[in-house]
Amino acid sequence: MNTAQLLYGQRDPTTLSVCDTQLDLDATDAVVIADAEIFYSLFELPMSVAEHALPTSLHPSIPALLGVTFVHANDGPLGAFDLAYVGVACRTGIKPRHLIQSAFCNSTNALDFFSSRYGFACALAEVNCRETYDRVRGDVCVEGNSILDVTITDCIPLVGAGATIKYSPPLNGCNIAGTTALVQFEAAYEFKRVLRGKPQAICFSSESLGNDRMHPTHAVAGSHAIVDLHLLPVRFALDPALPAEAGGARKIQR
Repeated sequence: MNTAQLLYGQRDPTTLSVCDTQLDLDATDAVVIADAEIFYSLFELPMSVAEHALPTSLHPSIPALLGVTFVHANDGPLGAFDLAYVGVACRTGIKPRHLIQSAFCNSTNALDFFSSRYGFACALAEVNCRETYDRVRGDVCVEGNSILDVTITDCIPLVGAGATIKYSPPLNGCNIAGTTALVQFEAAYEFKRVLRGKPQAICFSSESLGNDRMHPTHAVAGSHAIVDLHLLPVRFALDPALPAEAGGARKIQR
């Protein structure tokens, strides 16, 4: 019987992008944003691209996927904001995650929060996420140029016990006590309304989105949800070189 072979990322961990903002490990309170909107789409991409994007401690998903996420808030503790991020799907051990390739925000207050709390290397940009009668659309513009434009159409509401979405937590490269680590985004979701639809990437400027080899191929799934979003303190850090199953995952000490 053949022994199962695990796939690992091929990126040199020392070349991992690291957020310049110092991670705030003293933050222990939960921040709750009522009626936040989350627009989440998945697309396939070539396995060779995923392997090239992921460091050696992470496993690529099968099939290889990239995720595009928009978070919209009308108000709340961080004020009104739109956040967008693009990640390559991966696993730490058996747990699904996304290694973030780029992130954008249209509010300096929210940008500072997501950078210091979770290590998102956010760029200030025009970010919009909106639902209309026939679609949900999210787009990002930098200096007047569209770099990301994603929609879902043919939307169907989900009701009952199945009206939830499973979000794979993002991972961001950070500096903790002088050592590079992957920090896991922590959140909880109270779902109020959920739509599923057919996703389409109208514009996807790979180079501007952090990885010039990253091109979406087949559309997989798209969703839009209204939730009470609970933003929780970071708890886990991952070694970019040592897999979680070999001891590379640890709780963050405060």
